[in-house]
Amino acid sequence: RNPFEDDYQPSKFATGSTVKSFQRAAPAAEDEQDYYEKEIEKYMQESLSSTERSRQHLENSERTGVATAQELLEQREKLEKTEKNLDTIHTTTQQTQRNLNSLKSVFGGFFKNKFSRKPSEPSSASSSSVPQSKSAVGLSNTAEMVTATPFRSGGMGPTLSEQSRTAIKGTRWEAMDQQIDDNLDMMSGTLQNLRSLGSALGSEIEDQNKMLDRIQVKADRNDTIVRGQDAQMKKLLGYTPAEKEKK
Repeated sequence: RNPFEDDYQPSKFATGSTVKSFQRAAPAAEDEQDYYEKEIEKYMQESLSSTERSRQHLENSERTGVATAQELLEQREKLEKTEKNLDTIHTTTQQTQRNLNSLKSVFGGFFKNKFSRKPSEPSSASSSSVPQSKSAVGLSNTAEMVTATPFRSGGMGPTLSEQSRTAIKGTRWEAMDQQIDDNLDMMSGTLQNLRSLGSALGSEIEDQNKMLDRIQVKADRNDTIVRGQDAQMKKLLGYTPAEKEKK
């Protein structure tokens, strides 16, 4: 419209009119400080919770490793006893064979028995041929060390810089930072324990596998000898299987 008319009213969008501002007011200094403090608190709490969980998981793994070591040592005792029993059985079969040879000489003739050479006695070394195990000693010592010092220091330094530690000195974050450092140090020490346990467990398992191989060989050997001696005894006694057994 013509601005010179009497009823003219300027538009609200004209220059000089009041225009609503869409810009936010700058936050006060106190609000900005509170925001950064909350962010620091959140970061510190997340770090503390994370290190706590990781430390607990590693400690559980360490306890499992110690329990596994104890079970392996108990299993070794049983395997050693089994191997010694097999050696004893072998010594017994040697004595049995000498007795069978004597019976054969009696049935074969007086002179054969009189001039036949007496079999040599089995050496005492054959009755105890289970070798000493260095791996079992090492595993036992490692398990005892881990049990005695479950929280060995890993020798780690502080995670924050000197400037950051100075900035939070005297605040509630200083204690949280110290706890985080303690957790990380314990985690490092526990990882060292787990590495030692893993190495000792691996050596012991390898040694026990060799023992199982020896036990298998000795068991097969004794079984073959016993079957052969049983056949010799039946032959000496003139044993003939029943008709039913032949079928």
